[in-house]
Amino acid sequence: MQLLSQLLSRVGGRRLISALGGGYLVLAAVLPVTLISGGRTVGDISLASLLLGASGLVLLYSSYRIPKTNVRPELYEVIAGWCVRGIGVMTAVLLLAALLGTLDNPVAGISILSSLGSVAGLGIGYQDAKARTRALDAEEQQREAERYSRELERYKTIVETVNDGIFVVDADDRFTLVNDAYTQLVGYDRETLVGADTALVAAERTDVEGIRQAVERDVGSGGGKSKTYESQISTASGETIDTEMTVAPLPSRADSASDKVVVVRDVTERNERERRLEDQNERLDSFAGMLAHELRNPVNIGQIYSVQLPTESNPEAVRYVADAFDRIENIIDIMLVITGERDVVPSSGRVQLATVVRDAWEEVDAPDATLELGIDFAAAVDETYTRHLFRNLFENAVEHGGSDVTVTVGELPTGFYVADDGIGISESTRKKIFQSGYTTASGQGGMGLGLAFVQQMTDVYGWTCSVTESESGGARFEFENVTNGTA
Repeated sequence: MQLLSQLLSRVGGRRLISALGGGYLVLAAVLPVTLISGGRTVGDISLASLLLGASGLVLLYSSYRIPKTNVRPELYEVIAGWCVRGIGVMTAVLLLAALLGTLDNPVAGISILSSLGSVAGLGIGYQDAKARTRALDAEEQQREAERYSRELERYKTIVETVNDGIFVVDADDRFTLVNDAYTQLVGYDRETLVGADTALVAAERTDVEGIRQAVERDVGSGGGKSKTYESQISTASGETIDTEMTVAPLPSRADSASDKVVVVRDVTERNERERRLEDQNERLDSFAGMLAHELRNPVNIGQIYSVQLPTESNPEAVRYVADAFDRIENIIDIMLVITGERDVVPSSGRVQLATVVRDAWEEVDAPDATLELGIDFAAAVDETYTRHLFRNLFENAVEHGGSDVTVTVGELPTGFYVADDGIGISESTRKKIFQSGYTTASGQGGMGLGLAFVQQMTDVYGWTCSVTESESGGARFEFENVTNGTA
């Protein structure tokens, strides 16, 4: 048996069956010659050739058809093994008959009966292989079912463990699965939700049909893509909750449309914070605009009377007073721009930016700080607003980088940059710093208007402003698309 197994594994079950079929066809052509010389009748010769040829054809055809059946390829050796056993059994019987002297022509008898034995073995082997195939298929299905059950239990544990609400809906938009987090969010138990329409939890003024159409349009039933929507739900107790829903299609089954899985997150507190921030910004803008208007008149009066001050006794003090009123007037103009009550209009002339940078640096109270200037071009901007832009960036660098910070103003291919060697700005904060009202110095009187003005300036002039990290690890503000040229 071991020798047979080695032969089958080396040759291959299907090849061996083909070889047997071809061998018997050759015998069907050769055997009549030997039978004629032995004095056999034409009928005996024809019957022998027919039996050998038919057996060979059956074996050859079977070797061709086996791959088209559901028998596993690794079981072809089983079929071939039964063919060899059939040949062995018939050969042994005929050899015994030859020894007893009851066989007239051993060669012809062995050839014919062994071919019939191989065909019989072929039939038995095929049935055996089919039975083994069914057994292996059943084992694999059992293993697959067990694996699927383990995976299902695993995903069920994941779904039940996450804090976000998760549910699955069918093509009719009815709940088919909900996790505990979702039942706690909406206040309905699982038995009430499963099978119910999702409109059960929709808030009173929610456009349920509109959301369904949007989901079908955006997500549909294929591609695995997901999309997030905002909506409101009404809990069992009547409370309205703002939610963020991420919808994705599940793999579709052959007999049904694709189900969808929805992850729901309560964003009520987040939306409330955003609304409070918007209200705060509106109040801040209103306050800044009111303050600017209220200060305008007394500043104008101060400027008028500062001109009448006697300069002979203390000319430096008079100049300081005049400069202070002028700076207050500039600040009022800036506040009016930030609050939207005045537009920033580019100057008709061109301003040398290096001069503006130096003037802005002189207004910063940081005697230990260092300015490195490497900019030499002019731009069509308002000098007052541009000086205020640079001063805000310088003051931010001193505030966050320390009194001995080094600030560098350099050129870019289409603009300039302002960088420092301070502590830098984290990536999560970079998107917030230009928002009106955002400040990290509220305890020191910061109102969060400086960088909001910088952003407004870049928008009005058509520049692009980005924040990144400087070579020394500090903050770097880059301004591109700045009109440049020679003043």
